[in-house]
Amino acid sequence: MCDEWMPRLELPIDIDLFRQLPRNAAYKYEYFDRRAWLSPRPRYYHALLDLPCWIETLSERTRRKATLRAVRESDWEGLAPLFAASFQRQQPFCGLDKERALEATRKSLQHTRTGGDGPWIESASFVAVDEQRDDEIGALFTTLLPDADPSGWNSYHWEEPPPPDALARRLGRPHLTWIFVAPLAAGNGIGTSLLGAAVRALLDHGYTELASTFLNGNDSSMLWHWRNGFRLLAHPGSYRRRWDESE
Repeated sequence: MCDEWMPRLELPIDIDLFRQLPRNAAYKYEYFDRRAWLSPRPRYYHALLDLPCWIETLSERTRRKATLRAVRESDWEGLAPLFAASFQRQQPFCGLDKERALEATRKSLQHTRTGGDGPWIESASFVAVDEQRDDEIGALFTTLLPDADPSGWNSYHWEEPPPPDALARRLGRPHLTWIFVAPLAAGNGIGTSLLGAAVRALLDHGYTELASTFLNGNDSSMLWHWRNGFRLLAHPGSYRRRWDESE
């Protein structure tokens, strides 16, 4: 997704202004020919959650102020504006105008819905609804990835099409593909409540781990994963991973 929606930026500014530009970890900053060149350099972090251990402390983590329900057919189009608003300050969406941001979110949701991120786990995906206004204020979608080393390069794509009964056979590893909450509702435990519902559903399916991915530079997502007990995995090719393998 980032490859399509994060174009290279060219800014005709002097060197002093270049030095004052705020840095985003998803971009590479260079200056030559009296221009600032910002090239996309998205880097993803992967994390893993132990489901049985997490569920034991669920009551201590949640302050739910929303009703959770299953995803409906009519939700897909209506969730796109909520998705865009939730990520309006994060790459790649913050670099897009409103129309292109909506297009990007629609394509992202459709990609998940049609299995582009691995088989969609409908039973472990939920929508949060405001209890007073009956408006959608958040959503979570999980998909199924291969049960490979989650810190490996190729562990987030199926080399061959997964069997249609992969979930029933408890194949693969669940992945938290999207979670988003309306900006005005953020900070009230709704995201954690959505996670709790997904954890219960995945445990019922017999899974014990949930993988997740977030973009370097998305500090709010990083903190949310940390608060909820996700364990950060070594980046593929990192010295830390090489050291662990050598022991």
